[in-house]
Amino acid sequence: MRILDRYLLREQILSLLMGLVFFVAIFVVVDIFEKLDSFLDNKVPLPVVVHFYIVSIPGIVTIVLPMSMLLSCLLALSQIGRNNELTAMQAAGIGLALNRCDDGNGFMQAILWDYGGSVWDKDGKPALATTFKKENLEGASVRTNLAYLGSDGRTFLIRSYNIPERTMREVVIQEIRQHTLNGRIDAESATWEKGRWVFRQGFVRRFDREGEHAAHFNELVIPGLKESPESFAKAEEDPSALSYWELERYIQRLKQSGSRVQKYLVELYLKISFPLTNFVVVLIGTALAIRVRRGGLAISFGLAVFISFVYYAIIRTGQALGHSGTLPPLIGAWLGNLVFGGLGLELLRRARRGL
Repeated sequence: MRILDRYLLREQILSLLMGLVFFVAIFVVVDIFEKLDSFLDNKVPLPVVVHFYIVSIPGIVTIVLPMSMLLSCLLALSQIGRNNELTAMQAAGIGLALNRCDDGNGFMQAILWDYGGSVWDKDGKPALATTFKKENLEGASVRTNLAYLGSDGRTFLIRSYNIPERTMREVVIQEIRQHTLNGRIDAESATWEKGRWVFRQGFVRRFDREGEHAAHFNELVIPGLKESPESFAKAEEDPSALSYWELERYIQRLKQSGSRVQKYLVELYLKISFPLTNFVVVLIGTALAIRVRRGGLAISFGLAVFISFVYYAIIRTGQALGHSGTLPPLIGAWLGNLVFGGLGLELLRRARRGL
């Protein structure tokens, strides 16, 4: 690595770290005030609150990273411009590779993208999110009024599930194919025995063009039932907090049950498009920093906040249009990157001609 590259990289990383610290601090302060009532109402101990925000920092970083990267590009290249170093580089025959601004950010983004895409959701909530609510009086060993979306189009409605004993009480299983209810199983109880669920005392109902057909059973084993006791023991995940692959599997289960998946497809595509926001803002930040060489800290900060605000607004607009079906899920998720990606490339082209 040349001395010039090391110098540019150092300036970039210092600016990036400064931006991350500033924006993470702002995010945490605002979030604390939003959750303050919840903390007080549930009498959450201070160490728990501190721990909650410590484990939330990686998720928060994935949110504020685009703003920090944009600010770092503006600050680092503006500093070079103010000291006439760009002019000196051109005089020495060294063209400014506009993608050098990616050097420090690219490495950090690659790590955070991999970590953020598999563990953290786009809203900065950890996959093992902490909710500050009072515990169920029945304790952690029993789950009541459980609804579980299973595989092969099955939906489980369970009055109570005893986790240690692996027993269910008052079970309803709905079987849906192509948006149509094809069957329903009602059982008084179910027990996990010899690696399979045994349902007792109930009815099997089948629905076709001729109407309903019902049959009573004393014991029933459903062939091909994939759900294990562990499936019902853990709480159903919030889809927005799932990783890419978990959300993809969740969407497949929704499709099998006949549910609409438009909203979740948008969220799935956002898990790919949102990390690329960081590379798009680098294009914009680099081009703007070269065109506004004499900008100070205030100008750089103002530009970073304004551009980030507009960028996030377009991302949320595309997300909303995708959820409503106005735009296809893929276009809705990528709308912000398409708009600002085109803008960044145009600014970059003009900046190159102006050098």
